[in-house]
Amino acid sequence: MTVIDLGELRGDVVPDPPPRPPLAVGRPLRVALAGAVALLTLASSAPVVRPAPAVVAGRPGADIRVAGGRLYVADPETSSGGTREVTAYATPAGAGGALRPLWRASAPGGEGWFQVQEHGGFVLITGGAGGGAETAALDAATGRQRWRQPGSPVPTVGGGLLLLMQGDETTAALRGVDLQSGRLRWSAPVDQGRMAHHYRGAEVDQVVLIPESGRIEVRDAGSGAVVLTGDSRPAGYQGVGLAGDLLMVTAANGVAGGHRVTAYGLDALDRRWELELSPNEYLTECGDLLCVGGREAGLSALDPATHRPRWVNPRWQWVFTARGDRLLVAASARVGGTELAVLDAATGRTVAELGDWEPVSNQGPDEPLFGTRRTREGGLLVAELDPARAVARWLDVLPDVMGECLSSGRDLLCRRQSGAYGWWRLPR
Repeated sequence: MTVIDLGELRGDVVPDPPPRPPLAVGRPLRVALAGAVALLTLASSAPVVRPAPAVVAGRPGADIRVAGGRLYVADPETSSGGTREVTAYATPAGAGGALRPLWRASAPGGEGWFQVQEHGGFVLITGGAGGGAETAALDAATGRQRWRQPGSPVPTVGGGLLLLMQGDETTAALRGVDLQSGRLRWSAPVDQGRMAHHYRGAEVDQVVLIPESGRIEVRDAGSGAVVLTGDSRPAGYQGVGLAGDLLMVTAANGVAGGHRVTAYGLDALDRRWELELSPNEYLTECGDLLCVGGREAGLSALDPATHRPRWVNPRWQWVFTARGDRLLVAASARVGGTELAVLDAATGRTVAELGDWEPVSNQGPDEPLFGTRRTREGGLLVAELDPARAVARWLDVLPDVMGECLSSGRDLLCRRQSGAYGWWRLPR
């Protein structure tokens, strides 16, 4: 199965990796100097065992999120109307402090997805699953609800939001609304898998749609106006994504489950090149280049303008994130888990192998990256993953922690053995 990851996930929120090979690929000799530097870096660290500075209250079944220096605790659904009570807490400014409740409000609930975003002075809380997902816009200072509408939100330039409301398994509706009032600006029907977002910074400025007519449309995200139309979708169409200013349309090529990716320039929808992928390969951004990952061949980088090969590194299988001129990459470990490394983005050279870490989900493109691993004594070791310095810097050992960690800035939230969550402010 091919996985196309072309910039639709924002920031460094860690995605589910592409399907991992059942067996680890063969390992060439490691770069001795890089390995030695990494080992010295790890050995010189001295993490301190720290109990949780604060334990997050919440009934069994509660959902907890961390965003913008706050914790949000959503109690289990208590009514048939799909509503949950959410409490916002301010995190302590220093050691020994306690979580301080700020406000309590009603928000969308139900089975399935629960998400919290802070944007433009609002807290956007989304709950529910499938066609039942709803978003409530709450005043960040008071928790007062300003509006509530179906769909899950993506911020746009010009003070707007895109709300994607799922219908059945194949259809959905895309609506552009005003952030302050929830007023409808525009709407369009969307087939699942036929939409991509183009970002300017952290906000969407253009939306690419492939409606039922089959012709590619580029729309202004704020007004919904169609600014460009292009080719019809190819036979065997499977999906669409963006890599920088390239639009990628994926279709089956009819060869033993393989796939063909056609690249278009987003400014004119002119066809640039085509790339054939095997069933087990995927395409993703990796800095200024494109990377193809696969079970057998590892990672290879392509020039996005010409799709000509730039480098190959057979040791690693997928890319987690790019930071400047470095890539944080991964491969399945021999005994389970995920081994991480830092590559030079321009050459593919392995700068350092960081070892076996479970990356922690975070919420922004410039936020620090953290990883966890279990210690022999049963604690959870937390490290900062720093691609720029090519190190995994040990920070803390957390006792009595199961895992399920989330981070926002240097705030870390992990589930404890008791089932409750603990909060930590990680040192710099």
